[in-house]
This record gives sequence, structure tokens and C-alpha cells, in this order.
Amino acid sequence: MNLKAYEASTADWKRLHAYARKVARQTRRPLAAPIGYTVTDYRTVQREVVRGHGPFGLFKRTETRSERQPVSRQVQVVGQHWVLDVRHQNIERNVGGRGSHHQETTHEKTTYLLLPDGGLKRVAVWEEESVHTADGRTRIVVDTSHHVSDIGDHDLRAFDFEKRHSEYGRHGRGTKTWGDREPGRRLLVHAKGVGLSASLKRLL
Repeated sequence: MNLKAYEASTADWKRLHAYARKVARQTRRPLAAPIGYTVTDYRTVQREVVRGHGPFGLFKRTETRSERQPVSRQVQVVGQHWVLDVRHQNIERNVGGRGSHHQETTHEKTTYLLLPDGGLKRVAVWEEESVHTADGRTRIVVDTSHHVSDIGDHDLRAFDFEKRHSEYGRHGRGTKTWGDREPGRRLLVHAKGVGLSASLKRLL
């Protein structure tokens, strides 16, 4: 493939969107389940507690105490869809000190998909985990977030170039990265957007 000719090409988005709508109408492939995740929030509630006091606890006294209670809620990022491709990227950062260790790990899952109405979307879900160990105690905090956008020019390389896995660094030391989010160097098609078109065709 001619990389120079590829870089000089322009994706025909009018044709791609029309083809995406056609595939959504004609495909007989089953839809994938919606993408979502669970978030746990905490709220402070007042709770009445009856305590005994005096000799042998014979006298009762009602006290009000504040408590933090977990409340889980489901976040739906996108509804049913057809998967065109899935990519992962992971970053682990480690910082150590005397008697303590802090590790932050980000797991990113990117799904390129086709919606029933023919929409082409890029859905990224991040799970960020923070683990802090000090004085024999470990504290873990997990936070999840997401971003949804239309598939655009910047996403086409994921379809037009080879998919490859890369890995750098060592677990538990400094910074380590691994995953297949970034495309390889080998060009698979002659023009921008051809790889996306081929992925859509595989749904028919």
C-alpha cells in the first residue's frame, strides 16, 4: 500500500454514513447488549440508636448518629448496538516511599459501534483504580467515567492500519503501559475510510 497516497486521500463521509444506515437496516446479526457500568455514591443519613446506661444498663437513652451509606446506580452509556471493533489501553503508575506504596491504574475500553439508526459512535469507558498502602493498611478507590463521540477522521486509522498489541515497563515499578489502542504501522487499505467500510460490510 502507498502510504503517501493514503495520507493524501479524504474519507467520503457521505457515502460512509449512507452505507452505515443501509447495513443497520439489512443486517441480521444480533445486537450486542447496552454498554454501562455501576457507580457507588455515599450519602449521610441520621440513624437513631437506643443505648443503655446507668446500673446494669437499665436506663435507655435514644441517640442520633450520622452514618455514610453506599447507594449504587446504573449508568447506561449507549443502548443496543453492533460492535465494529474494540480496543484496550492500560496505564499503571507506581510511587513508593518509606513504608508506603501508591499505585494508580487506568483501564480504558474503546468500542467502535453501529447503532440501529445507522449512527457510528466511539464509546470510551475508563476505570481508574487507586491503591494506597501505608502502615500495613490498604485503601482502594475506584472511579468509572465515559465519553461518547461520533466516529470521525481521527478514528479511521484504527480500521485502516493493522491492529497490534504493545507493552512497555514492568508491573509494580514506575510507569507501565499495555494494550492495542494505538494502530500499527502496516497500512491495510489504499484510502481513508476503506477499513471502516470493510468493518461495516462484515455485518452483512
